[in-house]
Amino acid sequence: MTTTTLRRRAQRLVGAAAVTATLFTGAGVAQAESIESITDDYLFSKSLSEFSQIRDSKPYPDQLDWSSDACSWSPDKPVGFDFKPGCHRHDFGYRNYKKQGRFNDTSKKRIDDNFYSDLKGICGGNSACNGTAWVYYQAVRQFG
Repeated sequence: MTTTTLRRRAQRLVGAAAVTATLFTGAGVAQAESIESITDDYLFSKSLSEFSQIRDSKPYPDQLDWSSDACSWSPDKPVGFDFKPGCHRHDFGYRNYKKQGRFNDTSKKRIDDNFYSDLKGICGGNSACNGTAWVYYQAVRQFG
């Protein structure tokens, strides 16, 4: 074999060893997402329809609380608009933030504000519905 051929083989061997060492030491491997960041993604980054699809499959059942009583003591479909998906996400936020020890005045307000935004999205600009969404929002701010 020529010196050039030996040099190329040595370079390939060193390169392969470097890749193998990187994989075994964990460099370049994505770290697992925390359940807190997954919760935040579902609450604040996904659209309400995306959240509803995720909720249907209930991922991480041993770590996330997917239970809900829908809109609690209020109608789920006031003035003909289905608020249930917004109520599901609101319950998801409260229950999981409490479970994760992150529920406080600041997080409650953020979850409540997201709820109001979800309800207004459901309303699609209907003024009677928007007024009802405001009442629901005020109820969760006071009593939620």
